[in-house]
Amino acid sequence: MKGYWFWLLLPLALAWGVSLWLYPRLPEPLPVHWNLQGEADRYGSRLEALFLLPLVMTFLVPLFGVLPRVDPKRPQGLEGMMVGVAWYFLWLHLSALSIYLGWFQDPVVPILRGMGLFFLLLAYFLPRIPPNYFAGVRTPWTLEDPEVWRRTHRLAGLGFALFGLGFLLLPPRALLPLLLLFIASSLGLVLYSFALWKRRHSGKA
Repeated sequence: MKGYWFWLLLPLALAWGVSLWLYPRLPEPLPVHWNLQGEADRYGSRLEALFLLPLVMTFLVPLFGVLPRVDPKRPQGLEGMMVGVAWYFLWLHLSALSIYLGWFQDPVVPILRGMGLFFLLLAYFLPRIPPNYFAGVRTPWTLEDPEVWRRTHRLAGLGFALFGLGFLLLPPRALLPLLLLFIASSLGLVLYSFALWKRRHSGKA
């Protein structure tokens, strides 16, 4: 991927830059956690509110850059997914900052819409990434058989697209059942990969 490290590190730099710019401009304490009703149930200092996620990104984003290069399978195409995840972290950070700035009355909205964007991101990349040890539906059966990997991730991409649209379009209070369905569907992908592998290899010694 051309300019891989630039696009990977740019959201990290933006997260730190925006936080440093806002630090003297916001009061404290600031809400750092909200319940499902959108009510703040824990407060913290400006340092925690503004710099916790950029600090987490500082450790994770360089790791994202290294993983495709150290995977023994040498997967091609994993870099785009890693860049997308880095930008998603920036979205999460900006969503919290938008709440502090009063741009949203309900803090649940930007967070859940961000989850929708993340699911759509995964829906785009999952059918395109080759077998690897760091991203995707990594079961013993998908890693063993490239065709099982391909078909499992094609199904995962379709499912993630539907969940992404749900998180973007449905009312926030209706999304808890959808989240529970997503968890169940994730388990279903594991079982699907096993069943598909079993069918493909049932006659082999």
